[in-house]
Amino acid sequence: WTGDFADYPAGEEEFYQLSLGFARLPAYLATDRFAMVLTGNNHSDDLCMFLRRKVTGLAPDTDYAVRLRVRIASNAPAGAVGIGGAPGESVYVKAGVSLLRPAADPVTRLLNIDKGNQSVGGKDAMVLGDIAVNTPIESPRYRFKVLENTGNPFAFRTDERGEAWLFVATDSGFEGTTRVMIGRFTAEFVPVP
Repeated sequence: WTGDFADYPAGEEEFYQLSLGFARLPAYLATDRFAMVLTGNNHSDDLCMFLRRKVTGLAPDTDYAVRLRVRIASNAPAGAVGIGGAPGESVYVKAGVSLLRPAADPVTRLLNIDKGNQSVGGKDAMVLGDIAVNTPIESPRYRFKVLENTGNPFAFRTDERGEAWLFVATDSGFEGTTRVMIGRFTAEFVPVP
């Protein structure tokens, strides 16, 4: 997996406090597992933080129904009030599949695939939910949350090489710092008869 950031002014990485890394999940979650950690301070009111991975070995030129499932660890309390939006309910988790390698334009920092905008999905990604968890507002702790598209598979058609790019992201309307840990992401490609 690799990652990047989109929907912010180019050259403002330090101001936006953008960070992508690999860290151990908090010990109080009773696990010794690691997760990819995405962090950013959303001054643009539209920051997108994402991970991507190439998939090969699919049947070429084939329609698939894709089942997506992501497990995150979040400390964004449900029901909290924030700037521009809530720190939990206004940070949307999206996932999808694309023929293009998801990337931000180096000049405009706009994403080259259609993820939609905040609470709305696009051609290449769907909204799975948000990062709000049941944790005290006064002293938030990380909690696991599983988001999936059960009953609503993502439609995708492979190219002549049978390749695809998986995409999982947060798309934020909360004008503050978000730190989310993505511990597991699975995609099941089911051929459509």
